[in-house]
Amino acid sequence: MTHAQALYSLDLLTTRIEQRVERIARTLGDFIGGSFHFVPWGQPALAALVAVPSITGACPLPTRPGPLPITAMAQAAEAPQYRMSRTVQTIPELWQEWTVGLQGQPSIERLDELYGSSWRSGSAAASERQFYSRRKTLITEIRRLAVAMQAPPNAETYNTVVLQLEDERRRAKASLSKVIDTLKRA
Repeated sequence: MTHAQALYSLDLLTTRIEQRVERIARTLGDFIGGSFHFVPWGQPALAALVAVPSITGACPLPTRPGPLPITAMAQAAEAPQYRMSRTVQTIPELWQEWTVGLQGQPSIERLDELYGSSWRSGSAAASERQFYSRRKTLITEIRRLAVAMQAPPNAETYNTVVLQLEDERRRAKASLSKVIDTLKRA
């Protein structure tokens, strides 16, 4: 493994840890805010015969105003106008923007998860949608190749595919746009 590959792997692992910490924080926030669900499961045979209602942690009448869970606030807010980076020139950079985010910005996956396609609207919506669609072609191919290597794929499998495709791109002296055009024609 080269130094660059090791740094990339470390960056992916760091991102996964950060995502897990965020998920734990959201779950804890939901629990503290009273929006968790508890379903008893001690006696599965009895539960199958008798419909046991789930018990929520929410009070019927709030005793005081509480904060909304982070995801609910994000979904309630207007979708941000985000423009994908036009300076990304390598497959690892594109993969990072798509799955992790660049320079503290949210990942494209996260924007899609929270806002659907509405973040790709605005004054330059048509060009952003086209740019997104072209880049998604390569992301879809990365995922297809990773699944072909190992089902279900893990971070290391994705990393391997990304680095192999980047090596091929460099050997062919092709731009990212050229790689995408080739995939679209295939």
